[in-house]
Amino acid sequence: MIKISDKFVVKAKLEDVWSIVSNMPEVVSCFPNVQKIETLSDGSVKVTFRVDVSGAEDKSLTSYLSRITGKMDVRYTELNPMESLNVNAKGSIAGTKVFVNLSVSLSSLPDGSTQVAYDVEADAGMLAKLFGMGLIQKIIESNASAFVQKFRRILEKSG
Repeated sequence: MIKISDKFVVKAKLEDVWSIVSNMPEVVSCFPNVQKIETLSDGSVKVTFRVDVSGAEDKSLTSYLSRITGKMDVRYTELNPMESLNVNAKGSIAGTKVFVNLSVSLSSLPDGSTQVAYDVEADAGMLAKLFGMGLIQKIIESNASAFVQKFRRILEKSG
């Protein structure tokens, strides 16, 4: 299990931040290499994306398999307006099961900005054995960083 926790501040009002974090398709569009987002009637989304595994320790794998496709079903499991939310994603990457849980907490700051704190838990299953836990950790951290940068830009534009 890989865990990442961090927080950042955006120059946007809590209400504006909430309107974006509670819009699943907009949130999912911030992830790198998203190819397709399908919004379902219950508000959840199906997302198809690519993962770059070119840094795998076993070079025989990457000689023909450097970018693999993943599909995830993503849904809110808890929404506490203006305070927090939890997201669950289940799916597969290269045919192996993957699970991700995301918890986000929001806090309004005295200057009108908003603090966004998040915790991610990801279980890459057999991918970690196939490509090595070090590479999987690096991929997850890299994608989380790219997501936060894009997400932050969207949040600040709203404010």
